[in-house]
Amino acid sequence: MEERRVEETVRSLWHRDEITDLVHAYAQGVDDQAADAVAALFAEECVFRAYDRPSGVAHGRHEVAALLGKLLGTFEATSHHVSATRVVLEGDESASATTTLYAWHRFREQRPEGHLWGRYHDRLVREGGRWRFALRELRITAHQDFDFPWLPPVR
Repeated sequence: MEERRVEETVRSLWHRDEITDLVHAYAQGVDDQAADAVAALFAEECVFRAYDRPSGVAHGRHEVAALLGKLLGTFEATSHHVSATRVVLEGDESASATTTLYAWHRFREQRPEGHLWGRYHDRLVREGGRWRFALRELRITAHQDFDFPWLPPVR
């Protein structure tokens, strides 16, 4: 009985570590302006909600890559800082997570640098032996010099 509990704990820690690494890979990929690499972190059948307009929603990896390419093309540089990732495992194949975000953006056009504070809300699945985003929503709590139709925080 004890050995089984140890195995379950190790498996749970392993899954949580993989999911946290996925969250970090997303932030790094966005900062590297690597839209295709970031899109590869999503499940084949996925939804990405970046902002509160029909044009801010992507369905499937191909649309995620296109939306990210469009968005990242507006920035000269970004720096995404993620923390406080909370993972809820729903078995070995599905999970949910929330991650706190602070992000700095330098625009290509002449304007003040933008700042965001918010949270990612994720549904995750294992696909091809790896954790991937099935649903990723960016919910903004506050912003500075970055007026945009953001999705509001979840209350």
